[in-house]
Amino acid sequence: MKNKLKTKVQIAYYYYKEGLTQAQISDKLGISRPTVSNMLKEALEEKIVKITIQDKHLINYKQQEHIACKYNLQTVLIAGSNNKSEDSIKTEIGSLCAEYVKSRLDHINSLGVGWGSTIHKFVQEADYLNYPNLSIVPLMGGVSLSAIQLHSNHLVFTLGQKYNSNSSLFYAPAIAENRETKKVLNNSEIVKTILAKAREVDLAIIGIGNPQKSITYRKMGYVTENENNDMKKNNIIGDILATFLNEKGESVKTDLSNRMIGPTLSDIKQMKEVLILASGKEKIESVKAVLKLGIINHLIIDQEIADSL
Repeated sequence: MKNKLKTKVQIAYYYYKEGLTQAQISDKLGISRPTVSNMLKEALEEKIVKITIQDKHLINYKQQEHIACKYNLQTVLIAGSNNKSEDSIKTEIGSLCAEYVKSRLDHINSLGVGWGSTIHKFVQEADYLNYPNLSIVPLMGGVSLSAIQLHSNHLVFTLGQKYNSNSSLFYAPAIAENRETKKVLNNSEIVKTILAKAREVDLAIIGIGNPQKSITYRKMGYVTENENNDMKKNNIIGDILATFLNEKGESVKTDLSNRMIGPTLSDIKQMKEVLILASGKEKIESVKAVLKLGIINHLIIDQEIADSL
């Protein structure tokens, strides 16, 4: 073949720049398809063609792999950049979660859903699918007169409609009026049943936060000044469902947490897989505290939290 180098360049140009198939190049140049394939391979080996991955995406991938390895996680996904708005980053986290969950639905029977603004974004971003045999379970109590869209019951019901799935209800408030009320509710068969279902989900999707700065707690009007002072005194920096944590990842009891109705830390440890969503710099210490527990399998976070890890 005359001027083999020129032919390699032609083939590489047609394939990588013009988007022609190997068969089309074969017909265009009047050479066999195996020859086209071999020359494309040689073009790469001889560095006539260099394939590069965009730095931004490569760095993101490397960071995800580094965090997964460091904290022994199966999955780490990082959303957005530090230049985006808080709402757009949460939306991107919700979208990443929706795509991840979609990839798992053929292989799971039950899905647990927590509460909060980031979980709300996941439900908003979820596609309309058909999984009539899937059970979706709320992971927190959800009776309230304010910010209904952030409650576990509402999120589960909405997601159930989107997935055409079976959805359960948690017939109790997220936070009881007092400890006695919580005790009565926890001893009721209806709450015992839903908590048992929660412990048995194949995949739990949970938001974590800082209860002193949480959007969810503020919107729901759950934290009084006295309760906030109580959390400061006890060095509370994170929460996961019905558990408050200090920076060491230790469970800490406060008057507020003692009235919360939902899976405890020991319940979460029984769940098969746990996916955590978090965004915002106020969640950095919360994420670090939860990672110390060794109960997370999958983590979807923003760039700011990723950089801190």
